[in-house]
Amino acid sequence: MEAHKPEYQHFIPQFLLRNFSHKHAPTNKSKAGKPKKRDRKKMYPGEQAVNSLCLSDEFFLDECSVRRACGLENMYVDTAKPLEHQGHLEKKFGILENKASCIYRKIIKAYENGKPAILLKRTEKDVLRKFMFLLTYRGEQYHRKYNLDSIQDYDEGDKELLQFYMAKHGFTKPIDVWLQSLETIIDLDIDPEGCWKRRIRESIYLPIADWFIDHICDMYMAICTPVNHDEEFVLTDNCYNVSEGQTTAYYDKSTGKHMNLCPCFHKFAPISPKLMIVLRSNHLPEPLEDADPAVEQWRQLQRQLWIDCQFGTGTKSILEDLRIHKAMNGNIEIVNGRLTPKAGWNQRLGINDIFCFTIFKISTRHVRTINGLLIDHAFHGSKIIFNRKDVFLDLIEWYLTEPCEVGKNLIGKNTFKQLEYIKGLSDFMLREGREINPTMKIWPSEDRDLEQFQLQNIAGARFLEEMRYGKGGIGSGFIAVYKRLGITLLCL
Repeated sequence: MEAHKPEYQHFIPQFLLRNFSHKHAPTNKSKAGKPKKRDRKKMYPGEQAVNSLCLSDEFFLDECSVRRACGLENMYVDTAKPLEHQGHLEKKFGILENKASCIYRKIIKAYENGKPAILLKRTEKDVLRKFMFLLTYRGEQYHRKYNLDSIQDYDEGDKELLQFYMAKHGFTKPIDVWLQSLETIIDLDIDPEGCWKRRIRESIYLPIADWFIDHICDMYMAICTPVNHDEEFVLTDNCYNVSEGQTTAYYDKSTGKHMNLCPCFHKFAPISPKLMIVLRSNHLPEPLEDADPAVEQWRQLQRQLWIDCQFGTGTKSILEDLRIHKAMNGNIEIVNGRLTPKAGWNQRLGINDIFCFTIFKISTRHVRTINGLLIDHAFHGSKIIFNRKDVFLDLIEWYLTEPCEVGKNLIGKNTFKQLEYIKGLSDFMLREGREINPTMKIWPSEDRDLEQFQLQNIAGARFLEEMRYGKGGIGSGFIAVYKRLGITLLCL
C-alpha cells in the first residue's frame, strides 16, 4: 500500500501564528503586470509571515512563512491505522482549532475595542482549557519523547508503568499511547457535573489522565495585557511547556541520572503580542475568594501540605504578587467584599453559565518576568517569534543582564546546553551592535537515590490503579491520594 504523503502539521496552529504575523514584502518586486512569484525565501508577496530568532548553531533573525513555522512532517499520522484513516487526528485537531480560534478572536476583538472584560460561556471556557492543555501535550517535546521504535528506547521514570499499559492495551510503540491520549482528550466532553474525570481516567494512560485533570482543576485562567503600550509578548515554539516555579535538581551518583523537581505555579499561553493567557495555581493567593478568612486559611493549609512539604518551607512564586483573580460566574456577585450567590440561583453548574474575564493590565516587571521565563526555556526549542525588532532586542538585553531572578540559573543536566544558549544570545546581540556581559548562576545538584524514588512512584501508581477496581473506587480522588503518598510521577 502506498505510504502516507508527507504533510507539514503544526503543533502551534496557524491561526495563533497569524496573530504575530505581517504581510511579506519581498525586496525584489516583480515587474508590473507579471504574476506574483515566490522569492528566495519561498514566499509570495503578501503572504503571512512571522519574525523570529532562529536558535541554530549561529543565532540569526529570520522571516518565515506561517505555513512552515512551528510544525513537523507527519507529526500526528497514525501509521497503526489503515492508510485512509491515518490523517484523522489532524482533522480532529482542525475542528477543535476552529472552535478555539473563534474564542481567541472574540478576546482580541474585546481588547481592540477597549473593553475591560470579556464574557465567555462555560462551554467556551472549557474549550479553551482543553485546547491549552493540548497545546502543551501535542508539542515537539512530547512528540520527541514518545516517537520511538519500541518501549526499550524509552528512558523516563515511568517506563515500567508505560510498558505494562502498552502490553495490556496491545500498543507496540510509545507513540501509540501518545496518539490515543490526544484523540481521547479531543473527543472528551467536559460536563459541569465533573463526570469527565472518571471517563478520562478510564480511557487513557493514568499519569496523563491525572496530569490533564490537574491542569484543568488545580489552576485558573486569566487574560493579561501590558499596561505599557510599548511592550509586547513573545511566542516561543515550546512556550506551552514552560512552568513557573523554583527548580531543584537532583543527581544520583550511582546511576549518573538527573532529575528536576519544581512546583507549577504558573503556565502561559500567548494569544498575540498584546495578550497572554496566564494559568495560576489555586495554591496562590486569590483576592476575591480570600476575602473570606475561612477560605484564605484553607488555601494556606493546602499550600503548606502540597507545596512547602514537597519543595521546602516558604517556597514562593516570582509572580506571587501578580494582580489577577478568577473569572466571575454570572450567578455570583460581590456583597460587602464577599462572593455571594445571587438570589434565586439553585447553585447548580450549567453549560450556559456565563463567566466574566477581566483583561488585566500588568506592570512592566510582570511582563518582563513572563517573557523572561519563555526566553529562559527557549533553548529546548528552535525559535523565538516576536513582533517588533527594537522591542525584542531591548527584551533580550534585559534578559541577559537581569540579576538571575527570572532566568539564567544553570542547573542539572541542561547546564552546558543552557550555557551555550546564553552565549549564542550574547553573540547574536553583539552582531546587532549591542555588547553585553550576561549574568548567570550555576547551581549544584543535590544527591538523591533516584532509583528508590522511582520505585516509590511505581508502587504508588500501581496502588492507585488497583484502587480503581476496589471499594474506594475512582471517587477516592487520585490527585489527592497521589499527594498523600508523596508521589511525583517523573513522566510529567
